[in-house]
Amino acid sequence: MTTTMGKESIIPKKMRLKETAERLEFEYVWSKPKYLISIISTPIFSFFLIQSDLITGNLANLTVQVFILIVFSFIVIYYSLAKLVNTTKIYVTHEALDVEHGPVPFGKHKHLRKENVTQLYVTQHRIGHRYYLYSTTYQINVILKSKEVITLVKGLHTAEQGRFIENKIEDFLSIRDIYVEGELAKQ
Repeated sequence: MTTTMGKESIIPKKMRLKETAERLEFEYVWSKPKYLISIISTPIFSFFLIQSDLITGNLANLTVQVFILIVFSFIVIYYSLAKLVNTTKIYVTHEALDVEHGPVPFGKHKHLRKENVTQLYVTQHRIGHRYYLYSTTYQINVILKSKEVITLVKGLHTAEQGRFIENKIEDFLSIRDIYVEGELAKQ
């Protein structure tokens, strides 16, 4: 548990926070075990599909179909590996905000000067899937002095993770929290 400016807050699951007077360091773990299944099943499925009569060619005789399937398999494995092992780190000082993703390269690193940041807010994103199922993620957006809105972090699993990061950064940088149209309702 950590205290900031009289507010008591609990660090959400899959997050870590190191807090000093000069710096905040957030670490958000992406890990979802379902991606391990994808890493294991994709090469097996691809191998058996390539060996079947459904695809012309094989590993010894590369055809366009085999090549496309191999490339697709590598993309799925890379994406799944990133989703399984990556973390997002947010570094906040009194001069700047920096966001980095790794160890598997995935997404752009961001660097924002503190004097350009006017507001942070959290939004909810629902992605539709088959059979009327939805997955919901949350993201933290930043409004810059130029009125441009950029996404600081996306893919958060819970609203609490987004609100926690937003509140800590606003408190640390002395940014007054104001309502932004479209933001997730405060609790």
